[in-house]
Amino acid sequence: MENGVTFEQFCDKFKDEQSCIQALFAARWQHGFRCPQCSHPHFYEIRTRRLPLYECRSCRVQTSLSAGTIMEGSRTPLRLWFQAIFLHARPRGISALRLAEIIGTTYKTAWLICQKIRQAMSTTDSKELLGGFVRINCGVYGRPYNPTVFRHPQEQPLLAAATLDDNGQFSYVKIKQVPDNYLIHDRITNGGKHHFVDRHVSPDAKDVRAVILRFSGDRYWPLIELCKRASNWINYTFSGIGPKHLQSYLDQFCFGVNNLDRPSSLFLHLLQCAVSSTAVTYPQLTSRIDHSDKLKLIYNKLLKEAV
Repeated sequence: MENGVTFEQFCDKFKDEQSCIQALFAARWQHGFRCPQCSHPHFYEIRTRRLPLYECRSCRVQTSLSAGTIMEGSRTPLRLWFQAIFLHARPRGISALRLAEIIGTTYKTAWLICQKIRQAMSTTDSKELLGGFVRINCGVYGRPYNPTVFRHPQEQPLLAAATLDDNGQFSYVKIKQVPDNYLIHDRITNGGKHHFVDRHVSPDAKDVRAVILRFSGDRYWPLIELCKRASNWINYTFSGIGPKHLQSYLDQFCFGVNNLDRPSSLFLHLLQCAVSSTAVTYPQLTSRIDHSDKLKLIYNKLLKEAV
């Protein structure tokens, strides 16, 4: 699959389950089958289920084609999964509502597929640390609604960072939400900066410069512009996102930026990410902590006290 393939051409290429099974097998075992238990290379194929099972000839352990991937446990046909991954590999992305219309599923199913694909992007990003010359700058998702020093519930403080190449251009970027315990009103604390560096910057980085004050004269404007681009993309494509799932969409935006110049097919790369990431369940997604309601109460209380 080369870049520039239309959605219609893609659907014609993967028009049935068998073609998807072959592609998924090749993506999962690029160098040939290896038993997850004993690494034996030979297997018996069992075709009594919708997706084949592979029984190791040595230890007899059976492995499902989708086990250990974001598709594990899903009853959605692989053909529709492949279409969803292809559409997410496009720079513009796609909303769950639009995806449901295209692949013919319920909104809930499409939303869960979208979130699982974003989980694969997030998992891939977590394995990559920033190194070399690193620049970090604070940002915000959601325009500042209030003229006071208090943080509005729709304002989400961010830290954007990038590894710079020899020409001063971005070679890898990350944008992360700042946990509430590292915030004082809308100001990021030094603890928030250290928390970000510990999680996302290599200990071997040559030069790390971070600006956490929103109105500092040392602000690194390319990162501020990156946050604005991410906000505009999220608002245009998804009509805005609340804090509960915002990080997944930020990771998707960065995934697109980091792979913009990928010479091979971005679909194949995203498929590789999908088979190397474990599935997240609907209860796990819906149980994510959402501090927005608590923040609204605090914000309204502070405004009343200020008056």
